[in-house]
Amino acid sequence: MAENYSVTVNMNKKKLKKCLNRDLVEYKPSMNVLSMSKFMKKHKTERIYYGRVRGDNVQIFFHKAKKLDGGMTGFFGKITEKGEECELTGKFRKPLYAYISAAVLIILCIACAVGTYAAGSWQGALIFLAIGAAGGFVMLYDNYKKYLRKYLDGLAEKKR
Repeated sequence: MAENYSVTVNMNKKKLKKCLNRDLVEYKPSMNVLSMSKFMKKHKTERIYYGRVRGDNVQIFFHKAKKLDGGMTGFFGKITEKGEECELTGKFRKPLYAYISAAVLIILCIACAVGTYAAGSWQGALIFLAIGAAGGFVMLYDNYKKYLRKYLDGLAEKKR
């Protein structure tokens, strides 16, 4: 699921951080589930890259206009300075809460399937298993990596 990615940028670390802070809409993750919903509603009509730069660590996400897409794939990386250039290395993956939510849904559907099968309905058990599989797929699939790659590759092409 997680995919490694690395890009070399023709900027020093300070300029790269400044560029990222200028390009990204600041979003600080929170344990409050509603904070993501509020953030998405605030930027409902915009197409934005959002995330944060904290020290050498970077989190970048993409938001499509008119979508509530808070659990989509993001880039979680680290900036490493190499002379006059920087390397941005990290992984494309979903936020941790997306994996936890999918696991909870699948476990609940399996428990319901077992209970339904024990009650004598194998058709009901199959329905619960199908709901769990479909729900897990919907929660864990997206195609946002291409937008993040485009942004990261664009950083490599920027001049100092």
